[in-house]
Amino acid sequence: MNVLLTCVGLRVDVVQAFCDALARRGGGRVIGTDSSLIAPALPFCDIAVTAPAVSDPGYAEHVLATAQHYDCAMVLPCSEWDLVALADLAPALQSIGCHAFLPTGEATRHCVDKLEMARFLEQQGIPTPRTFDPTELPADLRYPVLVKMREGRGSEGIFRCADRSELDFFLAYTSLPSMVQEVCHGTEYSIDVLCDLDGRCLDAIPRSMIQSKGGEQIKGTTIEDPALVEVGRAVAEALGLRGPGTVQCFREETDRHEVTDVNPRIGGAFPLPLAAGGDYPFRMLALAAGEVLAPRLGEYARGVTLARFYHQVLFDAGHEASLPQLDLAKRGEA
Repeated sequence: MNVLLTCVGLRVDVVQAFCDALARRGGGRVIGTDSSLIAPALPFCDIAVTAPAVSDPGYAEHVLATAQHYDCAMVLPCSEWDLVALADLAPALQSIGCHAFLPTGEATRHCVDKLEMARFLEQQGIPTPRTFDPTELPADLRYPVLVKMREGRGSEGIFRCADRSELDFFLAYTSLPSMVQEVCHGTEYSIDVLCDLDGRCLDAIPRSMIQSKGGEQIKGTTIEDPALVEVGRAVAEALGLRGPGTVQCFREETDRHEVTDVNPRIGGAFPLPLAAGGDYPFRMLALAAGEVLAPRLGEYARGVTLARFYHQVLFDAGHEASLPQLDLAKRGEA
């Protein structure tokens, strides 16, 4: 069984986890793609393939050709850059026997567009901070509020506003499509979930948010919290997630959790749920092989703490010559 990981970028942790999972299942190769020749995760892949930028009109065709050429059983995005492109490509991938671990195109767009996500959650009766289009602000808007990119990544394009004058300033200042969201005052948590290909939640592992930088968690601990497990399950199944995802929320009251974000991909703090027993890569390989898995909600190690650090990959001059080029006109010869 071969696995295609797209936009691998910095995700050495994900590549290594799939290499280990494949070895435990009897073999297979990890094919990693990225548009950068010096993406740190590429040297850790069994096969590294340079890809066009996600904005390139030929990106989807390149993914499909790569999956077909290397006989991949599944494809998984490692970042948020190509979520929508892969979700739209899922039927074509399925036609060649390759499972895309992403929800439908519509659900993926809900996740990418944070304003649409807030509206979807509200429609589903799932608590979320009051969130508005800047042209539809209510008279009873409660300050402080956040001006946030509708398609935000990490902590990019977020401005905290204490009153209407600051709100007007930052709405005029930003050139990005934005939304206005009332600030949560409770404690923030994340839940790493895994769903099967029918959208049923199999795992939900909650963690505390001890420290983050640039929107990425660098310190956190898995915790005993059945209420958060249920929040993760309910949100994942309402959206119809397929594969991994991360649900972020604030506990505003003992029995009220306001969901602020859902990412339909493997989380940035993935090594933490992995260490806590959430063997998501191995379970995804089983799903791609057609196996039926039983839910393991609540089955994880509590008190496992993550503390991330910087590391590096060094490339020799001319290293790019070793990367295979996939010629779409000559797929059988690459």
